[in-house]
Amino acid sequence: MGRRLIYTLATMGATVVGAGASAAGLLRHQAGSLRRSFDDDENRRFSTFTEAIAAPRDNDDDDSAALAIIGDSWLCGVDVDPEQAPPTLIGRGLARMLGTTVRVQTTARPSALSDDLHRQVDEVLRSPWLSRQLSDRWSDDRRFAIISIGTGDIIHPIQATIGVPVLNQAINRLQREGRYTVFVLVCPNLGGLPGLRDPLKTSLRRTSRVLAGSQWLAALAARAVPLRSTGSLSGTTRRSLLNDSGRFPSELGYAQLSSTLLAAIAERIDAPVVVDRSLDIPEKGETARRHELVPGAEAQSAAQNDSDVAS
Repeated sequence: MGRRLIYTLATMGATVVGAGASAAGLLRHQAGSLRRSFDDDENRRFSTFTEAIAAPRDNDDDDSAALAIIGDSWLCGVDVDPEQAPPTLIGRGLARMLGTTVRVQTTARPSALSDDLHRQVDEVLRSPWLSRQLSDRWSDDRRFAIISIGTGDIIHPIQATIGVPVLNQAINRLQREGRYTVFVLVCPNLGGLPGLRDPLKTSLRRTSRVLAGSQWLAALAARAVPLRSTGSLSGTTRRSLLNDSGRFPSELGYAQLSSTLLAAIAERIDAPVVVDRSLDIPEKGETARRHELVPGAEAQSAAQNDSDVAS
């Protein structure tokens, strides 16, 4: 009986060791394939520009706002037209929200790692385009920086102590040297990307959640505004919100992320301006627009109609 038990235990132990080795080998194979795809993304087409987005109908108040887009493929706009990329969408919404010209510059790149943040922040802080001297009535409440980083750190593992301190330093520099209000789009839940299988799916889900939580706490500690990118991509099927590769947002996904960021900016600055959407609805026409924007215009129009009927 004793010999049979020993034999059984030995057999079970060998089976467990073999299964563990097989799972480890599969994980290395899956991770290597994902890493190669991630590195290839660096050669994809993405939006990189420096431009001014004017306020609607040149309704400028002689001041201007600054918007810096920093980080990775979740903000730079991969494989979409520049008009549909987050820098343009956020800049356009900000221009309408503030009623002023917005100077936009993006340093975000596909496949960026946390190690790239230092160079990107340097580029933003040294940019004459975003310099506060360009505005005669410069103020802190019109300077915004948005950071998205972390996906590359999960796919290309680094020491856990590196990514978060680098992010914290980037936030502090943007606030202290550039007087920016900083928003951080924390690492998405990579375990939810389509096409992944276990054991890589479970591993990515756990590590990305840990990094996202650490980034969230780091942003709060540095008085930045953290936002969950995964939570922004909701309302329809996940596949339609991601690119065909599944590694970054689609055109629709970028639009939803941009809407989330604009809502966060509006809440942070307590925006008093009601955005004029009549320009987006051609059938309303200029007459309807005047009725919406001019106080009492609707009542005056009704009185004029009554007068015409009476005569």
